[in-house]
Amino acid sequence: MPPSEARYALLVRLAWELRAIPASTLLVFPYHAEPVLYVPCRDGHHEPILAVCLSGRWRLVWRGTELAAERLHDAARRIAMEAAA
Repeated sequence: MPPSEARYALLVRLAWELRAIPASTLLVFPYHAEPVLYVPCRDGHHEPILAVCLSGRWRLVWRGTELAAERLHDAARRIAMEAAA
């Protein structure tokens, strides 16, 4: 799977996990750029979540912190809790 497609698939799976918590998300996929998932925060702004491939492993970047993509449920719970704070 090409990197852009893998990134999109990972962010969609994370959005699904966040939905189950429940937390809202917004996936932006510009024509000439990579997709980014946004989570609305309590203060009204939207925080981005990036998916990056480092050393052959996918990671999620949330507020400057790397989260393991292999543990999407755990990452989703952490993101939802921090966004609600």
